Amino acid sequence: MNSLSPLPGAIVYNIDFDCVYTFDGSSWKSLCDEANVTSASTAPSENTIGDIWFNTDTNIISIWNETDWLPININPRRGTGAPDDSIIDPLAGDIYVDEITGNLYTFNGSDWSQVNPNIIANNGLTLNNNVIQLGGNMIQPTVITTTSVNTLSIVGLENVTYDANTDNIVILDSTTGILKSTDSVINQEQVIIIADTNQIQFTTSLNITDANKIDVYRNGVKIDFNIINNTTIELDPEAICFEGDEIRIVQLH
Repeated sequence: MNSLSPLPGAIVYNIDFDCVYTFDGSSWKSLCDEANVTSASTAPSENTIGDIWFNTDTNIISIWNETDWLPININPRRGTGAPDDSIIDPLAGDIYVDEITGNLYTFNGSDWSQVNPNIIANNGLTLNNNVIQLGGNMIQPTVITTTSVNTLSIVGLENVTYDANTDNIVILDSTTGILKSTDSVINQEQVIIIADTNQIQFTTSLNITDANKIDVYRNGVKIDFNIINNTTIELDPEAICFEGDEIRIVQLH
């Protein structure tokens, strides 16, 4: 032991003398004269405060506190299985090792929590080298609730010119909030009528709600019109029809 130079308070069990020694900063002091020291695989049964037990199976040194044997190397604590209420007087910051799985637990003053438990990411999240990242398959309907203060934004999207042939538009269900896509937010209704001579009034296929959402063409040329009622239009006098003229009415809705 004299070849060792540990910190003051270090404890060593000397197998030559079957005794525990402590280092006071300058020399080793025997504790055998101060308390009973037992070296065995099972704990002694008749003890007084301060007695020392060296467990020959686990190499753990414990001191009797009148009710229990307290390991000197109490941190990290260890046992088989996760820690439970049988752990004596844990303190915040204590560490426990499960000898079966090797899992580590820390005590926060009231509960034991596993350190870095097996992390699983799903439902739109992916685990990459213990880092949770956005992206992945959705496995259940998911709602993200926002408020006027806690809003949701996506910035940095590519700015493009809308192409109805290749692009879809995201729309929001006003009742459920579910996002959907559509190839167009404007629907078009078209009707073609073969006119009679001098015919100027024509019936639309949909009710007219807005004059800006209806166009009229005569033989492919856009012409002016007036609205008579919610289902009837009248061509300007200059656009009077002849037999066989094609009138095409296009309504947006």
